[in-house]
Amino acid sequence: MNYKFLKISAVILMGVSMTSCKKYLDINDDPNNAKVGDPKSLFSFAAASFADNRAGGDMYIPMALGGQSISSGGSAPDGTSWGSGGEDQYVFSPLTYANIWSQYFTSVASNLRQAINLSESSVPRNENGAAACKVILAETFYELTTTYGDIPFSEALDLNNLAPKFDAQKDVLEGCLGLLDAAIAQFDEESDYNFGSYDLFYYNADNQFDDIGKWIKAAKSIKLRILMTMVDKDPSKATEIAGMIATGGFLESPEDNMKVAFENVAGKRNPKFELKDKYLPPGLDFFYASPYVLDFMKSKNDPRIPYFFRLSPGASDYEAIQPGDDATKKTSKLASTLHSPAQPEYVFTYQELLFYKAEIYARGLSLDGVNLVKANASYKEAVKESAIFFGVPTSDAAAFADSLPVINNASDLIKQINYQHWIDKFDRGVDAFIQWRRSGPAGSETPDLTLPFGAQSGGLFRRYEYPQSAELASNPNAPALIHYTEKVWFDL
Repeated sequence: MNYKFLKISAVILMGVSMTSCKKYLDINDDPNNAKVGDPKSLFSFAAASFADNRAGGDMYIPMALGGQSISSGGSAPDGTSWGSGGEDQYVFSPLTYANIWSQYFTSVASNLRQAINLSESSVPRNENGAAACKVILAETFYELTTTYGDIPFSEALDLNNLAPKFDAQKDVLEGCLGLLDAAIAQFDEESDYNFGSYDLFYYNADNQFDDIGKWIKAAKSIKLRILMTMVDKDPSKATEIAGMIATGGFLESPEDNMKVAFENVAGKRNPKFELKDKYLPPGLDFFYASPYVLDFMKSKNDPRIPYFFRLSPGASDYEAIQPGDDATKKTSKLASTLHSPAQPEYVFTYQELLFYKAEIYARGLSLDGVNLVKANASYKEAVKESAIFFGVPTSDAAAFADSLPVINNASDLIKQINYQHWIDKFDRGVDAFIQWRRSGPAGSETPDLTLPFGAQSGGLFRRYEYPQSAELASNPNAPALIHYTEKVWFDL
């Protein structure tokens, strides 16, 4: 059976978004009907919609398939693949383009802006609540602009402006940095005012407090991510990167990971699980191993392989399938644990921070200049933490990291760092897609992707196209149609 017709259809996706928030919280108020004067309810609704969309079919599936970190399996013989003629052959539904645009601007960004205004106008002011909103708002616009290119930003959330201008991507990213700087300055660890249990990211349920210290670390880590996305196009950002590395204050351990939790309870499950649970037999997934992931891992005897993929019945080894091609009975599907009902949606992880630091040291973007000793150490630590993150026992993870050779050539080391960074994010569609595009100029990215089997000639997938909606058609400031093969500003 060919499942690509689903496209996580508008009905399914809107159902996910419309039920986003209450499913996470055992609270009396339904954040889907958030009170106008209730910023904490608006924040939790926005945060839940943000997490659902990242893990849902209009963001995760097209970006992971189009970005070739997973494969659809085409018309697989057992009838449980995603199907041929889909996203890994660059056939994207117009609903995909429209749903993420609409959801991110309305369900996420608009509610966050309203929550900021209410938090900052309350007596006393809820500085921590407003700051948390600014962090998620910055990440939201970062994902929007890296997905679409130039987007409304400075005029985006003015409800009286029906034709907002489209800001250049560089200006949007600068605006995101400004939001994060404002948030970092605004957080107050001594204040008792915050969003409490309505904070889906860093509320500590055991001790019943909102961990503002972790919010500050996350804000600084996201700022570093944005700077690393910009620095190749705008080398002046190297100075700020060096200063941040010298000052520190980022995520310090896996306990600081930024995530939204799900539960194995009806209505509270991860959207990736909900999809396959509805249409597939237990234990199966729609998606298969991509050779760009599996073949690289096999060359390293990577212990994460059985945590990433499922050995097919009767197969003696793990096998990948080229994106767009038809799987066989022996082709390995994704491991069921990756898309388990309680699997969190991770926005930023400790190993991601370590990969950035390794790259910074290898490229000479720190005050130390090129420091291959620190680069190799951070690289190995990042790989170890990634292995532990996916379930590899700590001793095995450490042994695997130690087995990786010390690389004394900067360009070779940078390539390995970028490849392992992409591998770590392979099942986080938007994050892997950004990482691949920022890993090198067009034609020199890591990994070296080629046109998927059966895809139309004309170039690799590099962005979402603008929605063909009445809203954009009536806006004289909206750009003309831009094809999915055209690069955005940061993508060299």
